[in-house]
Amino acid sequence: VVCGRVRTIMIHTSTAVDNFYVVDVKNTPSRSKDVDEETEFVQRIYGASLIRSACLLLRSPLSVVITAQTLLHRFYTKKSLTDYDVKLVATASIALACKLEEKDRKLRDVLNATHRAAQRHENKPRVVMAINTPEYEEYKSDAKNMEMVMLREFGFFAHVTPPHPFAYTLGTHLELDDDLVKRAWVLCNDSAMTALCVQYKPNVIACGCIYLAAKELGKALPSSPPWFCLVDGVTKENLEAIAETITAFHAVEKVDYKCLSGRGSERETKQRERSAHNSSSDRGRRRRRSRSPSERRVRRRDSRDYDRAR
Repeated sequence: VVCGRVRTIMIHTSTAVDNFYVVDVKNTPSRSKDVDEETEFVQRIYGASLIRSACLLLRSPLSVVITAQTLLHRFYTKKSLTDYDVKLVATASIALACKLEEKDRKLRDVLNATHRAAQRHENKPRVVMAINTPEYEEYKSDAKNMEMVMLREFGFFAHVTPPHPFAYTLGTHLELDDDLVKRAWVLCNDSAMTALCVQYKPNVIACGCIYLAAKELGKALPSSPPWFCLVDGVTKENLEAIAETITAFHAVEKVDYKCLSGRGSERETKQRERSAHNSSSDRGRRRRRSRSPSERRVRRRDSRDYDRAR
């Protein structure tokens, strides 16, 4: 409320302004902060896989998963991994994607799902994050602030167009086999795990997925004229680059979380200190409250006590 008037913040979702693409992903802010290419590639995959696992726990549709993963990759083309923790960015991306796709989820559920998914990824014991605790309130506040930071960096232009509809439409137009179209659909899901969404437009990514699917299944595509000429802006070099990136993602055997910002390790240290303090205080409270069996046999107050008082 400003000067007695309500000011509404609008999130623009039209494709009229499409300025999310970068020419060279090797000159990212993370690279300027001495983060090598392999580390950034793996941490982006970790964040995208964390989003996928958390959305499965939330039972969110595929559109929310792809939107959240795309928002994460867009954010790290503007900010460094050393400035913002990938877990926190993944959490804020899910919360923002649920709003953009109109698949509302409570922020409490998003926090719990991301927390549980991170425990699964890191093979940690399953510990429920209790609400109304300092740990939960801090996590909730950080997620809200992170969401606003992301919107500010995007200029409140946060629309996302997935490559899946283009792949299906092109496969139908070319009369491709169902197996090839299904494989291209799966490769579209894998493309969102990498930074391809900030390098190429969704129609180009769809062509690259069809090209790689045909290459894996050993099936020929129309060559006279070349099939990809149906889509504007697609070249043979683009198809090869997209296929190479997705193949590199498939070659990654293990994806481990690496705290580059220091924020994640600081939060984990506070959690351990609070759990240790709570366990020690609980033991002392139990010792103080221990009573003899005769003291425990105390009749509860009921209506008879009220009658006597009258």
